[in-house]
Amino acid sequence: MRQKNRQNCFDVIIVGGGASGLFAGSLLSGCGKRVLILEKMRQCGLKLRLTGKGRCNLTNTLSQKDFLTHCSNEGLGVEEALKFFSNQDTINYFEKSGLPLVEERGRRVFPKSGKSIDVFLCLVSKIERSANVEIKCNHAVEKLLIEQGKIVGVECQNKEVFTSDKVLLCCGGESYPETGSEGDGIRLAKQSGHQITATMPALVGLRTLYAHPRSLQNYLVKNVCVSISNKEGKILAKDFGDIHLDEYGLAGPVILRLSRQIAESLYKGEKLFVSIDMKPKVSKDKLLREVKEVLQQRMGQTIESVLRAWLPKELAADFKFITKKRKALLAKENRRMNNADLIVEYLKDNKDEIIGDMGWYEAIITKGGVDLSQINLQTMQSKKVKGLYFAGEVLDIDADTGGFNLQIAFSTAALACKNLS
Repeated sequence: MRQKNRQNCFDVIIVGGGASGLFAGSLLSGCGKRVLILEKMRQCGLKLRLTGKGRCNLTNTLSQKDFLTHCSNEGLGVEEALKFFSNQDTINYFEKSGLPLVEERGRRVFPKSGKSIDVFLCLVSKIERSANVEIKCNHAVEKLLIEQGKIVGVECQNKEVFTSDKVLLCCGGESYPETGSEGDGIRLAKQSGHQITATMPALVGLRTLYAHPRSLQNYLVKNVCVSISNKEGKILAKDFGDIHLDEYGLAGPVILRLSRQIAESLYKGEKLFVSIDMKPKVSKDKLLREVKEVLQQRMGQTIESVLRAWLPKELAADFKFITKKRKALLAKENRRMNNADLIVEYLKDNKDEIIGDMGWYEAIITKGGVDLSQINLQTMQSKKVKGLYFAGEVLDIDADTGGFNLQIAFSTAALACKNLS
């Protein structure tokens, strides 16, 4: 047993000062136990401050049954945590802590100020006012100290040792690495003997073969139907809503949600295609008849001018950009398409090959993580190491955009804290 430095001996050590770590620290403030939060970056909560495009979508007010349908494996692994600490508990907690909230479209809940920094300050100020919780930044944990199957503390990169018989691992996944989320929790869990489900970017834009003009970067296209299929033509995922065009591919709410569903297929290197239906309420046959009529009426006009009957000028430019590439491909295959067919294809079946995702620097969350079969989901304690607990993105739990992932972070942290205190 390592000799204890009394000053470095704590009742609870929280590794990671992100959403789940700060929330756990705020819950444990005033509990009478000596608590230490270790954060590798010079400041806590860097990723938390970026969430929801800087507005911080805290949770979602859907019923638990509907909430779970937005989570991986229909909520397997998070159900007990949500029962213990629900979305309504989250709302009550922040409002009682002095942070007014507001519900917006899609049942999403934000701070009334519209600023994620206020969520961060709400948690940090509660910790700073307490006499029992301490935060140490610039303290990256190098390894967990385990003796005879029990946690006894942690060792930082500077070789400083902090001892405790209870450690909560909250150091996230691998998305947004510039905020310090570089897979440290995954590494520490693996180091301590836990099985890891392969990690991959999720809620992320998709790179496509043809992509779109740079001039249309982040251009919003509303109310489209997007489907993703494999090389056999089988539809793997489908969704409706808004997308953004990107010079490398596609982004936006629908694409982010679909990226979760196909992450494993992409990870395995399967050939996938994305199709966009910009006129989902009109059948292909009816649209073809309309296009032929308009082409006849506007004979002599450019095809881009004709397209203005259905699209804004920006998308007419996109049509020209993509069709040029498609015509080159058709020429190689000794095939031709007339203007009517090209227009209908663009409007109803704008198909492109997916060649990857936008990577960890743009991914909102990590799919994969610590195998849930090795966690007691009633307590969030490891089944392999006594006294070691897990919360947040380090776990193999993920969900759609809309406040679901932060709620999971809060709920798993709350359930762990129940057993830490």
